[in-house]
Amino acid sequence: MDPAPVLVVGAGPVGMVAALTLARHGVPCVLVDAGFETSNHPKLDFVNPRSMELFRQLDLVNDVRSAGVGAEHPADVVWSTGLAGQPISTWAIPSVAAERRQITEQNDGTQPAEPGQRISQINLEPVLRARCLSQPLIDLRPGWYFDSLVQDDDGVSSDLVNVLTGSRITVRSQYVLGCDGASSQVRKAVGVGLTGFDVPQLPNALMVHFKSKDLSTLHRHGSFWHYFAFRYVIISQDEVDTWTVHVNGTDPTEFDPPPADPAAFLRETTQTNLAIDKVLLTSRWRPNFLLADQYRAARVLLAGDSVHQMFPTGGYGMNSGVGDAVDVAWKLAAVLQGYGGPGLLDSYEVERRPVGLRNMHTSHRHLGVHLKAGTLLREGAPLESVASVLEAERGENEYRGIELGYRYTGSPVVCSDNSTEPEWSPWHYTPTTWPGGRPPSLRLKTGEFIFDRLGPSFTLVDFAGDGRADALLDAATAQGLPVNHTVVTDDGARQLWERDLVLVRPDQHVAWRGNRSPADAAGVVRRVRGFAAAR
Repeated sequence: MDPAPVLVVGAGPVGMVAALTLARHGVPCVLVDAGFETSNHPKLDFVNPRSMELFRQLDLVNDVRSAGVGAEHPADVVWSTGLAGQPISTWAIPSVAAERRQITEQNDGTQPAEPGQRISQINLEPVLRARCLSQPLIDLRPGWYFDSLVQDDDGVSSDLVNVLTGSRITVRSQYVLGCDGASSQVRKAVGVGLTGFDVPQLPNALMVHFKSKDLSTLHRHGSFWHYFAFRYVIISQDEVDTWTVHVNGTDPTEFDPPPADPAAFLRETTQTNLAIDKVLLTSRWRPNFLLADQYRAARVLLAGDSVHQMFPTGGYGMNSGVGDAVDVAWKLAAVLQGYGGPGLLDSYEVERRPVGLRNMHTSHRHLGVHLKAGTLLREGAPLESVASVLEAERGENEYRGIELGYRYTGSPVVCSDNSTEPEWSPWHYTPTTWPGGRPPSLRLKTGEFIFDRLGPSFTLVDFAGDGRADALLDAATAQGLPVNHTVVTDDGARQLWERDLVLVRPDQHVAWRGNRSPADAAGVVRRVRGFAAAR
């Protein structure tokens, strides 16, 4: 047997972020994947601002931006009746450069620390893979397929199969983290089911990934990031020559078998003479919305597509998975390093499953806009009427409340201060340090972002600096909870952060807040460590 504190199954974005987060906290892991290379499938095309904030913790931002679409390119969404038809509406979505200017100019806590980033999974995975390979605490083993596991009171024994030779090994770990995608073998091994619904109006879809420089055809209604034509969607992957088209099927058998000549099929579908230099990849997929019935089975935890599957509208799939990975990894690290209690792992599902559920339903909401507009178009509604609906119900890739404002309400490892929960809207992030939420990002008078004051462990942000934090810090020291203490002398930040003392977790969520150390400081520390105590 090959002992490891954590076995991470699946080296896609979620598994690699989990491994890198474990390493950030000093915990080794074995990371296995059936494939030898990074993905050649453009499964995602956007890392949202919250995920970029979490990448900032891992010092990945510059590398991700270098591999992605340039900062000067906007992310406009064009709606039309098709390339051979008429434009209907355009959603103007700013570029990274424009969002950076807004973050600087609107320093009121409503903005993220990082803009989102357009990038294909094909280009994101090599960035994460390179970082994993450079990290000595990550034992990356490609070419090993997870087969089965057996749990006991002390750990998990996982059987892995070499995809080339068929040889088998057993890896013994204290925990297993299943990040192995929608068809997760880890999820099946522990008998966790999925609940959800499909999309009868979209029984299946065909993806064609290709190269083309034919901008006279592709940009005839203007340049775009997404081009929605109801029967099909075109995604600009790199603002150079790489594109992905998803064609919606009309019945479950339409693409069975798939077209023998994908390029000819695209020209027929778009009713244009689109010049295609090379077809890179085709695949069939079935739209659905599914959520795992549970995120944990004893020592086995699940993250990413293994627990939530949703339509691409809104880009919530991988981004939800990044949140899962960071949440579960810091909690596993705390338990393995001895200062985290059993309540931490219990809290993983309590915190993350509602986020997955909300994001799934929000994705469905965005899809509903497509379906509603498409129905109006088929029924002969004037294009102006369709455009009015699209403008009134926009929000896809713009819902900052969904991306930044999720709160871990009712978490057993968050200390409520019994204040009224602030207003929440899917459209906007409300700056607040209400316990369980993400605190406001802003640039301090010193020029640095307040998020950059947050260390890898818990951080006590102290706006008083007069010793009133001492009791809480002493209680943390007594219980072995690592806490970074940072004094911030910035009146604007103090106003936005609402309290003199704010205890922030490793995942940048508020664990506790107050204007002085709590009367039961030891109880607060026990609670945030995962040992039940007074709220």
